[in-house]
Amino acid sequence: MKYLIILNKFEFDINILKNKLKNKVNNFTEEQGRLVIETNDNITEELKQLQEVKKYYIINTEWKELDFKKLKTDALRTVKNYKSYIIETKFYDKMPISAKSVYKQINPYLKHEGLVVDENPEVILYVEFKKENLKRYYRICYNEKQNMEKTKPIEIEYKNLYVVLEEPRLTEEISDFLRLCWIFKMPLYIITKKQNEVENALRKAKEITKGIVYEEMIIKYIPYLSKDYIKVGFTKHATQNEKELVEFLDKNDEEKIMLVFGNDTYGLSQEVRDDLDYSFRLTPELNKPLKANQALSYVLGIFTGRKI
Repeated sequence: MKYLIILNKFEFDINILKNKLKNKVNNFTEEQGRLVIETNDNITEELKQLQEVKKYYIINTEWKELDFKKLKTDALRTVKNYKSYIIETKFYDKMPISAKSVYKQINPYLKHEGLVVDENPEVILYVEFKKENLKRYYRICYNEKQNMEKTKPIEIEYKNLYVVLEEPRLTEEISDFLRLCWIFKMPLYIITKKQNEVENALRKAKEITKGIVYEEMIIKYIPYLSKDYIKVGFTKHATQNEKELVEFLDKNDEEKIMLVFGNDTYGLSQEVRDDLDYSFRLTPELNKPLKANQALSYVLGIFTGRKI
């Protein structure tokens, strides 16, 4: 059995990784930043536990000169024991074919044999392409979708939380909030009387904050805190601490809650503090309290800890 290993992009010694698998693996080959290993054993569980491994596939068809008729036959042979699949492709070299053209060749052929394309498939069909001496080659790998999930995320919803940032001043400050709100699927509301200045900072923050699909994210400017939410702010001047915050969250688990933070320079304004329904102090530190993004992370940790 041969495995194609896609490695994570962090610094590590490939020889140490090989040493971890040496008792199970007969041969290691490095190919364009990837690792091909041969073994007589099923090492699925071992690969799942290795942090160095991002993904892995079982190689079913070795490199062959590209012929779409053979490609379709090999694809069917690879996934014929499953009901649903999805295709992923990798092109190592430029060539006059695209992933879309590959789908158009394979999908109708497999559909005729009773297989269906599914976004949550049983199996992933992984097709690689390369070019050598003016000839094009393909290799087919596969893996069951359940084996691709190295860890199962904790399924906690944050749909009743709405994040508010008052008068942000720094690009990095906004960037941190964008990242957290995207990860936890929360809307970001911005209170400001200087929308032109904030829009400029927001634009720059979006440019440096990669990996976010902004079309799927809610970002709004608001003139004041809405009465349709329970308004909860965080300030070092508050008299209630984390214990009272946990009690509040337990009592209002299904309510819509605004989590309100001031900027890193001045904190919350008097106007916003007076409009809050509740305010909490985070950590005993008063001289150098948490920055706004740190405070949001801390609050989300408290919220999540109650759900686990």
